[in-house]
Amino acid sequence: MRGETYKLLHNFTFQPRKFFEEKLYVAEEAGLEPANPCGSQFSRLVQCHSVTPPQYFLKYHFFDKISIMTKIAIVGVGGRTGTMFAFEFRNSADILGVGKKAEVQKLREGKIYLQREKNETIRLRGKVIEEEEWFSGNICPDFIFLCVKNPVAPAVNFYYQRIKKEGKIPSLILSQNGISVVEEAKRELEKIFGEKAKEIRIIRVSLFNPISSEKIDDEVKISYFLPIRLAFGKASGDGEVKDLKEIFKRADIKTEELSPENVKNMEFSKLFTNLIGMASAAKGLSIENGFQDKETFKEEVIAIKEYIKVVKKSGGKFLNLKHYPIKFLTSLINFLPLSFLTVFRKILAKTITKGRGGKEKGNIDEVNYYNGAVIKLGEKFQVETPVNQKIYQKIKEKL
Repeated sequence: MRGETYKLLHNFTFQPRKFFEEKLYVAEEAGLEPANPCGSQFSRLVQCHSVTPPQYFLKYHFFDKISIMTKIAIVGVGGRTGTMFAFEFRNSADILGVGKKAEVQKLREGKIYLQREKNETIRLRGKVIEEEEWFSGNICPDFIFLCVKNPVAPAVNFYYQRIKKEGKIPSLILSQNGISVVEEAKRELEKIFGEKAKEIRIIRVSLFNPISSEKIDDEVKISYFLPIRLAFGKASGDGEVKDLKEIFKRADIKTEELSPENVKNMEFSKLFTNLIGMASAAKGLSIENGFQDKETFKEEVIAIKEYIKVVKKSGGKFLNLKHYPIKFLTSLINFLPLSFLTVFRKILAKTITKGRGGKEKGNIDEVNYYNGAVIKLGEKFQVETPVNQKIYQKIKEKL
């Protein structure tokens, strides 16, 4: 019997959770609670009335959880952000991972793994489908969480066209960088649903944890530090965001909810953090090395000053978020002369590097949505942005 039980359980990890109330008595005999107290495999285990000791469990985790929970389709699983959220939501919602064929195949083979903080690596397997399999007719999530890179219009069109005839239209969660993502998604939804698109709830998420991806032979390691911190708010549509807030809470994700009126300002504030280090990255330098060079540091500061001027001219503002006093920092940078900031450039570099968990600037391939966004907004409000244009051109030459 124990051998049979091991076969049933080898894909599960038991972890302490307080919010599961049913089907726990089997695990309680071993002083444990199951991370997934449902499904055919666990039902068979309940009938066995036997639990394998925890030391025999393999370090594999499933994304799919209790079926009665909120259903979330995470698009972009296999990539950095999608994989992270799929794993972190594993005990908070019924997760379906959707990804490209190559990434899905790697997940099914256990060739993608996570490293959170300095903890041991965790190989991932889960309920995943290839994007071509969407929509089969029996998939109707409560949320579509787009974790794909910019631009979002093709993904919005692809997934929502296939559920156009469904009675229930899923809410849309957007986690991309940039300040034009919501408008882009709304335009695409209007093409598909017309006036009804105004009712679709769009929730904007700004993630502050850097995530790195490293290819090792034919495997991929995705790493990030804890806790996960983000700000979010409803950008448009009907209803509140209590359901998503509860999911974040269950996942132990540290959040700050913003009003719909401040969602655009949240985007402005997040882009401020994205721009730091772009001048250094344009020269192939880390932040610490870039800030040590006076000319590069000068470009970093002036590019930020240009951005601050553009945001103010547009009528936007910066926010002080939990752990990220961006309004204070922008005021400081805008007020203090470059000569004064230059004296403290090494300290600033170390502080920024530490705040990013030691991870270097990534996503420079999204420069269109970083410095490019500053240039575009500057043109709209007739603000010159020569340093951002210089950085933009250098990075485009590298790509």
